[in-house]
Amino acid sequence: MARGNQRDDARAKNLKKKMAEQKGNQREGDPLSRNADDKAALANKVAMKAERLAAQQAKADEDEKRASAAKRKAKKKDDAGLDDLLSAGLTGARRRSEGNICRHNVDDCAARRERH
Repeated sequence: MARGNQRDDARAKNLKKKMAEQKGNQREGDPLSRNADDKAALANKVAMKAERLAAQQAKADEDEKRASAAKRKAKKKDDAGLDDLLSAGLTGARRRSEGNICRHNVDDCAARRERH
């Protein structure tokens, strides 16, 4: 065996060893700068997620308002015909009480008799 072959084998072995050591730590720079970069990236990610959730909530609120507005429009009252109103005794109007029956205080009733 030639000596040159041993050097090449040793270099390949050393290179393989260094690659195995660096396999878990492939990022560049010192740990402090990497931590600062990671912190900034995480804060940015959290802010983006908060904005996305706020947009989804606003969209859901808007959809709910539209749905409730559509429901209100869907409930149209059917106009009752004149015959129906006359036969029902004009249920829309409120009748005044007759006689001495009143809903307010009895002592005050004498003062209000003109209004009955």
